[in-house]
Amino acid sequence: MESINYYQISIFLLQGFFVAFLILFLFRIRSTMGIGLLFAALGLFQFMQVFLSSTVYVAITNNIIVSPGSTVLFTGSLFAILIIYIKEDATETRKIIYALLAANIVMSILLQTFNWNIEDTSTYNPYNVSTKLFDNNAWILIVGTLTLFVDSLLIIIIYEFVSKRIKYLFFRIALTMVLVVSFDTIVFSLVAFWHFEKINTILYSGLISKGTAAIFYSFIFTIYLKYIEKDIYSRDNFTVKDIFYSLSYRQKFEIATKEKEKAIKEAEQAIQLSEIKYQTLAETSPVGIFLTRTDGYTIYVNPKWCSISGLKQDDALGNGWFDAVHPDDRKKIKDGWQKAVSQNSASYTEYRFRRTDGSIIWVLGQVVPEINNKNQIIGYVGTITDITEIKQFELKLNKLKEKAEESDQLKSAFLANMSHEIRTPMNGILGFAELLKEPQLSGEKRKKYIGIIERSGIRMLNIINDIVDISKIESGQMEVFLSKTNINELTEFIFGFFKPDTDKKGIRFAYQNGIPTKDAFITTDRDKTISILSNLVKNAIKYTNHGSIAFGYVVKPDSKPPMLEFYVRDTGIGIPKNRQHAIFDRFVQADIADSNALQGAGLGLSISKALTKMLGGSIRVESDENKGSIFYFTLPYHVFEENDSIPVTTFESLENIKPTRKNKVLIVEDDETSDILITSVIENLCSELFHAKNGTEAVEICKNNTDINLVLMDIKMPQMDGHTAAKLIREFLPELKIVAQSAYALTHERIRYGDIFDEYITKPIKKDILLQTIEKYLL
Repeated sequence: MESINYYQISIFLLQGFFVAFLILFLFRIRSTMGIGLLFAALGLFQFMQVFLSSTVYVAITNNIIVSPGSTVLFTGSLFAILIIYIKEDATETRKIIYALLAANIVMSILLQTFNWNIEDTSTYNPYNVSTKLFDNNAWILIVGTLTLFVDSLLIIIIYEFVSKRIKYLFFRIALTMVLVVSFDTIVFSLVAFWHFEKINTILYSGLISKGTAAIFYSFIFTIYLKYIEKDIYSRDNFTVKDIFYSLSYRQKFEIATKEKEKAIKEAEQAIQLSEIKYQTLAETSPVGIFLTRTDGYTIYVNPKWCSISGLKQDDALGNGWFDAVHPDDRKKIKDGWQKAVSQNSASYTEYRFRRTDGSIIWVLGQVVPEINNKNQIIGYVGTITDITEIKQFELKLNKLKEKAEESDQLKSAFLANMSHEIRTPMNGILGFAELLKEPQLSGEKRKKYIGIIERSGIRMLNIINDIVDISKIESGQMEVFLSKTNINELTEFIFGFFKPDTDKKGIRFAYQNGIPTKDAFITTDRDKTISILSNLVKNAIKYTNHGSIAFGYVVKPDSKPPMLEFYVRDTGIGIPKNRQHAIFDRFVQADIADSNALQGAGLGLSISKALTKMLGGSIRVESDENKGSIFYFTLPYHVFEENDSIPVTTFESLENIKPTRKNKVLIVEDDETSDILITSVIENLCSELFHAKNGTEAVEICKNNTDINLVLMDIKMPQMDGHTAAKLIREFLPELKIVAQSAYALTHERIRYGDIFDEYITKPIKKDILLQTIEKYLL
């Protein structure tokens, strides 16, 4: 059986008691002497610990060796951190942690540099003093410093955790410290002494000695907290992270609120104290305090009041403080004061100070009567609290509320406008479709009604396209697809498309290309460029009743990178100066309450602005009311090296052409109306037509009729969609021409499924486009 060295154990207990007594004594006198003495003692403990760890180890048994420095001094330092955390606030806890870290770091650096002196042969030691203190491994000192920092964090985290689950103070402290010192021993031993042969002995000894010291200290510190300092500090206003980070605005507000309430209570109690005690309290108060006579003449302001108002103490006495009050709030203060005096009641007023530097400080002023022992008012005691941040927060909330209300109004107006815009063309479509049923209708009226229905349908389609575009932009799903684009061909297309509309209104219409056709190929998104230019030209036609419209582009070679600047100039009604900043906002047309707000969803310019930005350009407007407008937008000018032109497809009417060979066509369409429309257009060009209502039927028909020449495939269908059906058909009829005809045939669809379909036809299907497809693949 191993012999136990009780003599050394008793010495350790004596040392532990002395260290605990010194820590608690220095902590107890912190209110009068400050906490600096405790910090100095802990720094001394760190120095002694380093010295002892390099010179003294004591054998308690044959297998247990103990370092007095680590067991007594280091464990005592950890308990000092815990008691400061329990009794003080986050600031003091942060200070002691950083102080211990700083002490360890400085000692590590100095001991290492002194060790360099000792290693040199020129060192002279006349008194033969031991130099083991300086013979320390720098790595061990660094590991000890880092472990101390982690220990400090664990003390706070573990204590907070166990405090919520364990009722008794002793078990809270003991469990916390046993876990922390065990962690410290394991980590420090494994990292610092991993190469030692007797690491098991070091680890085993450290766990037993430090664990025992933790239990011993827990008894002493629990007795101190329960019987000497009974009031436990409440940390309701900060959490663990506040030890190392600044408090949030909300936490600061809560703390400031509680401090304000505490200061007001202390100010009311101080009325009954002597003048010296009262003044001492006021001088150290965290809120501004002032005293007045019964007539309102100020006789005292504390330093915090001067700090908030920006006035010196002498300048604030008498009625001088009133000069710092914002002119707009002076009447409110006078009225509140007079009311409080007449009713012998307290006064609460929010007002502003305007400092000499022009800054504005919001304060909450509170005044209560000062009563003597005869229940007579002998003056007034007041406080002011800085509430500037709260006011700024309220202002931000009000602005957000106004913006939200404005947005709701615009959206409500937009929905009303959309309802009108959708119902109007629907009225034309449904109403004149009903009139077409009249049996006695003349051919001329029938043609007129059909034209109205067609125009109403085009107007409806434009509205739907705008809604789809703005929805994709809002949700971030609008993608850019760059391709080789002939800008001159694009402007010619726009000119030809809108020329009938300008001729109908009697408006001169012209365009100008800024560069030759051979240089007019750039990299851009062709569809989006057409959309931007079309929106601007369409707006110009809408708001121009006489005069001219011209559009085109010029090269801006001086810009970096080079840009093309497009313009659309009109002689229309123009835009008022106060509206020009808002016309590119969404739903803005719904906000224009005058006769110039013509048909349209009010989304065109907003869409154009978003698309221009996506393409790397910008958009702006110059306009004079009743004189006209010029819209400009820019696009990057990236020139292709080759000078290939884009071929133009010509088309001749196929209505009366008879098929020259057997043309078998499969129409895959779940919508009966669309099926009838396609059949009516192409039936004279086909020798045989097949019909399927879903992808499953289409695959079966193709398997049973392998001589089919063409498939017109809808995309969205029940049971099996068009993409899946086309892919299955390709497996056994790879050469069969399959054309997608769908409202979902957008640019990204064409790229994604380009290897499945030979071509796309976008709904609503136009007769001439469909006939061109038949000509391309059948005739």
